[in-house]
Amino acid sequence: MSNVKRFNQSNNNKKIAQLKTYLGFEYIKLKKDVNGLEFNVEHLLEYAKEIRYNICVARKVEDKSFVYNYFVEGSKLNLFLDAYFNGKIEGDIIDIDKLKPENLA
Repeated sequence: MSNVKRFNQSNNNKKIAQLKTYLGFEYIKLKKDVNGLEFNVEHLLEYAKEIRYNICVARKVEDKSFVYNYFVEGSKLNLFLDAYFNGKIEGDIIDIDKLKPENLA
């Protein structure tokens, strides 16, 4: 693949990930974390529940523009996105910030 770039760790020069394209979107598939450990799906899902997202949506109502900041729990992110793509939440997503709890290790 000509559009595949290789990412290397600076300390041991091992290939850890490849940038690939699927459906027009670039992505990286990681097999292990930065400590060389395999991912645990249950731990990742628990981590995702602790995250909150600030999703900023710009919307024009009549002749005025507004910005709506939605604070979405990680466990409800898919529900928010479904509502957005089904037209229940109108506007253009202009920013998404991930908010981590301070005590999250």
